[in-house]
Formats: sequence, structure tokens, C-alpha cells
Amino acid sequence: MNGVIKVFEKIAFIMSILIGIAVAGSCSLFQREKPAVDTASVLQMEERQPAEDDSADGYRNYGSYLAGRVAHIRHDLNKAADFYKAAAPYVPDNQMISSQLYILLTAQGRIDEAVRYARMAREKGDDSPFIDTIEAINLTKLGQYREAIDTINKCDNPAADAFFIPFISAWNYAGLKEGKKALKALAPLASNPALKPLYLFHAGAINDYLGNDKAAEAHYTSLMNLRHMELAVFQLQVISNFYLRRNEPDKALRAASLAINKDNLMMKTIIDEIKKSDSKTAPILRTPENGLADALFSIALMMQQEGSNSDLAILFAALSSYCAPDYPLPLLFTAAVLEKRKLYAEAIETYKKVPTESYAYYTAEFQIAKNMMYLGKNDEAEKIFRKLYNKYPPNPDILTNLGEIARINQRYLEAARFYQEAADCYPDNNVSEIWPLYFAIGISYGAANDSEQAEEYLRKVLKIRPNRITENHLGYTLLQQNKNLEEAFELIVSAYNPALEDGTVTDSLGWAFYKTGHYEEAVKYLEKASDQSPSEAVIYDHLGDAYWQVGRKREAVFQWNHALGLKDDSGEFNRTATLKKIKDGLGSVSVPSFDKDAVEKQIERLKNKEKSTGKHSGKHSAQ
Repeated sequence: MNGVIKVFEKIAFIMSILIGIAVAGSCSLFQREKPAVDTASVLQMEERQPAEDDSADGYRNYGSYLAGRVAHIRHDLNKAADFYKAAAPYVPDNQMISSQLYILLTAQGRIDEAVRYARMAREKGDDSPFIDTIEAINLTKLGQYREAIDTINKCDNPAADAFFIPFISAWNYAGLKEGKKALKALAPLASNPALKPLYLFHAGAINDYLGNDKAAEAHYTSLMNLRHMELAVFQLQVISNFYLRRNEPDKALRAASLAINKDNLMMKTIIDEIKKSDSKTAPILRTPENGLADALFSIALMMQQEGSNSDLAILFAALSSYCAPDYPLPLLFTAAVLEKRKLYAEAIETYKKVPTESYAYYTAEFQIAKNMMYLGKNDEAEKIFRKLYNKYPPNPDILTNLGEIARINQRYLEAARFYQEAADCYPDNNVSEIWPLYFAIGISYGAANDSEQAEEYLRKVLKIRPNRITENHLGYTLLQQNKNLEEAFELIVSAYNPALEDGTVTDSLGWAFYKTGHYEEAVKYLEKASDQSPSEAVIYDHLGDAYWQVGRKREAVFQWNHALGLKDDSGEFNRTATLKKIKDGLGSVSVPSFDKDAVEKQIERLKNKEKSTGKHSGKHSAQ
């Protein structure tokens, strides 16, 4: 929705300045931080649950605090909150542990508990507007709408006046069936052109909830008539639901035509539901909390637009989920933030909270599988992707990931088939989508020792999207076939950039020298490659071969043994052959025929490249 995007861009920075929230004074919720204590001394404390008798032992109470800090650093936020709770009554006021607690508890969705510690923090001098906010939302959830309005109106903060109070007050007035006061409370949003889409939607939704159909339709129509308007998920659901209940399916379909990301499976699911529904459909806005949940989620999105506000954004997303537990978007949002911070296990647990019947279930399951891959749990990821593959229409993203898992597990021909299925999902041959898949197919065939197919696909890539990575792989494929060594040398020299620390290309260059009988030069580049990529088995295997050819046989055996101790993601390293070399030596190696003048021309080109960058292959000390 272009209007809302503009909102985020214009106000996020202002909000980051105006909101004097406790997050700034407490530990960051999710960022990696250096321990302020010697964690080794309290790790055992972190493993135990807070004891009931801690109140009788000051030392153990401080231990609970330290254990909470360790849990906090480890991102086990629920456990951190529990340890802080055990320590809270006994720590000095200036530690402001209660401020950390209400933030942590809110982030974990434990709002009822957070309120207690928020009040405690206020008594100790914390004047964050967030305290009034969570207290008001807690009251809203309890149906105490008048008390919620009184609480949120206590906020003395420009950001609260501009954003929090209008939304929270308006929906609580709606809960009291006081429509005029609700719209008056929401009115400050209307005066800001950037916030107008949000105002129109929530004004329409409040009238919709209160049964004022004529006013609701006027606001919905004004919203949909905005230039370049695109409806987000909840807006689309609410507006189409309104028209379906009024037995106006054409207007519901018009709303669907304005949906953002219509090709997204989640949005397609929602649109399909709209098409199948009729006037008997149940209202979506069953309580004021449903509308407030979307308002709070909108605030979370605003916060996220300015990077330093990610922690605060998660807090508002948690409040949104608290208001409407069946609303999945805040969960997806929070998990995505965690994922971005490489907290994959935490992201998985958040995605798992999306119920199976939700329109967001596919998205949640897909992301769980992706995060499993990030954690190296490929077998678990594959089970999820196969389940999605069987349940949903052919999807290039699922197929690509199944191909990637098959490739990692060295099922190369199966990987190539999955990648080809993914490519076939793009009938218009979209170059930006197709070429990485062709490249993956070529690499898979190469790892399966089907060099002809590998060469065919890599040449397809170079034809539609020339790039140095493909040049290198095609050149190396030709070397492995002892075929067109002149072209192979040219491709690899073209791919080689002396200024880059690229062990894969440097290894190819060393191997090109080896294949053409330039063993001393091969040693230089293979040594350099081993420095650049010290964990690649095939590079050390190549280096061992080159050492053998120049008479450094003891070092050759050392490198072959070293290669055996490393993992091989390429699928190229042949352990059996290397074991045989260690036992029997390399034996005689014949150099394939090639055009020496053409290769010398490429060697001269290589020297000019290195001269122009000032980078040369260096000598590597013998191990």
C-alpha cells in the first residue's frame, strides 16, 4: 500500500526521537551483546529454575539476577524474565530491573505480567509512555474501555499524542458504543496527509463495527479511491467482508482487485476465500480488540522502517497479538525480525505459533523450513518442503529449496530435476529468475560427473547472463573433461580478479596451470587458493597433486591427508582416490594436447591483470 509506505518513511525517524521508551535504558531485546558479567561463574544458575526460597538468601537473589543476564544474552527471553522476576524484589532501585522486566515480558506476549512490573517501574522513576500504553491495552483486553481511555490519556508525550492515543482511544470509545467520540479521537490522524489511508480505514472500520453502514462505506470508498491505492491483508479482509455481508459481491471483488502482492500465495488464499463467500459470512470486526490489533500492528510497521526501532516494533507486534491472538501478521513480522538478526531458533518458535487453519500457515511453514536450513537441519527442512510441495500448487521457491537440500546431501541428479521443475514454473523465461536455476542445474550435473549436461547449462547461462562465476565453473568443467583447454584457460583468466579473495576461482586457475603442465605456476596459485579458502577439501587435494609433480612428495601426502579431514560441499572430492594416492603416490600424469600459443596468450593476459592491480600469486611456506 503506497500510502502506508509513505507514512512509514515520513514518521519513523520522528517517532524514534520522540519516544522516550525504556528500551533505550535497558538491555536490547535481541541484539548480540558482550556480557557485562563473567558468565562462566553463573552458567549453572542459568540452568536451574528460580527457587521459591531465594527471598531468604541475598546472594542467591543476586545469582538469579546474573542468571537472568546470561539467559538474556543467550536470547532465552522467557527464562531471563523468570530469573529477573525472582530477583526483582531485592535488587537496588537504580538497577531498574522492573523496566527490563516489563519490556521482556511484553516482547514475549506476557502482557498481564508486564503490567505489574510496568507499574513498579513507574514508581521507581520510569516515565516511559509505553507504561501507559501497555496498561491501557491490558484494560482494553479486559473490556474495561473507560478505564483504558483514562489511562492512555495520561500519556504526556508528542508521539503518544500523534499516534498511540488516537488509535487506542478511538477503539475503546467504539467498545463503549460512543461512535462520535471514537471518530473525534481518531481525527488527529486525518490532518496528516501521510496518515490519511490509516485514518480512512480505521474510521470506516469503527463505523462498520458500530453498524453505521453508510458512514463505513463512505470511508472505505474514499480509501479505495486514493491514487495508487493497494490494500493490505487486514484492510482487504475487513472491507470485502463488509460488502459481502451487504450482499454486494461486486464491490467485494473490487476491493480484491486492489490487493497488494496479488500473486503472493497468502493473498491468493484470501482472495479465493472472498470469491467463495456470500452474505452469510460472519463479521470480522467482532470486538474493538480486532480493530485495535491492526492499529498496533501498523505502529509496529512504522517503527520497523527506522532500523534502530526494531525492538520497539516487536513490542507493538506483541501487543497486537495480545489483542487478537488469531491475527497472524504480527507473528510473521516478529519472526522475520528475529530471522534477520540470525536468531533462527527463536524465529522458528514464533512461526510455529501461526495456527494450521490460518491463511498465513503456508508462509509460516515455509519460513520454518528455511530457518531449519540456516541451522543445518536439512532433513527436517526437507520434510516440511515436501509436505508443502504435496499440499500446494507447484511453487518455484519450494522446488528450488528442495533442489538445494538434495544438492547439499549429494543427490545431484535429483537436485537437477528439482531445479528444472522450478525453472519450468517461469513460462515467460524471465532471465533474472531462470539463470540462477540453470547455473544450479549445471553445477549439479557437474557434481554428478555428467560433464556434457553441466557444460550445456553453463553455456546457457553465459548466453543469457554473462558473469564471472559461470565463466569459472564452465572453464573448470572443461578442464575436468580435458576438453578445449584453451577455452577453459581463457574463461578462468576472465573470471579471475586478483583483487578478490576468491579461493574457488584461484583454485580453478591453479588447476588450469596443472592441466597444461605448468606445475610450478600451479603450486603458486593453489597455495594462494588454500590461503583464501582454508576449509575446502578439493583445494588441498589439488595442492597435493601439484606438490607431487614438482617433487615435494612428503608435502603432497601431508596435503592429501589434510584434505581428508575437511568437509566437501562441492561433491567433487573423491576420498577413495585420495586414499589411494596417499598409499601408492600419484603415478604418471599425461598432459592433454592443447594450443600452446593460445594458452601462453592467456598467461600473458593474466600477468597484465595482476600487474594492473598490483596483486600477484605469492609463495606459500611449505607445511
